[in-house]
Amino acid sequence: MSFDQYDIFFSGQLIEGSDETAARKKLAVLFKLPLERVEPLFSGKPVAVKRGVDMDTAVKYRTAFRDAGALIEIKPAASAGTTEAAPIPEAAPTTEQKPPEPSSGLSLNPANTGTLEDCAPHITPAVIPDISQISMAEVGATIDKSEPVPRLDIDTSALSIASDEER
Repeated sequence: MSFDQYDIFFSGQLIEGSDETAARKKLAVLFKLPLERVEPLFSGKPVAVKRGVDMDTAVKYRTAFRDAGALIEIKPAASAGTTEAAPIPEAAPTTEQKPPEPSSGLSLNPANTGTLEDCAPHITPAVIPDISQISMAEVGATIDKSEPVPRLDIDTSALSIASDEER
């Protein structure tokens, strides 16, 4: 299924380890707004930042927000053809819909949560054996002291590398 238009939402989530004050300042510079007009973006509720954009534009927004230390959510556009964005400070929060309960007993984590470490199998480190008694031989030393294999005299005079056509 291919979507042509996407909506971009921000709910105040920051990248782990990001400074919230610095992120607010960077977003104010990004949107060319005074710092107090960026405050409603950090309400904790999803705010529409841009609506009806193509995938390339959505990726550019994701990169810009990531560089500012913030996380956005990109969703398929609710209605194709809308290209206007709601003003940032006055944007109405979207209503979050709960996903339907799966019948298999499995569920999905919310967006931008969890890590791939959750999926990795647990590996117990192996004990490293003591190798302190091992040393390196000098350059040119004979390591294999077994008898050499006797040379075989094989008559190859009847063999030729010429193809059948040249014969």
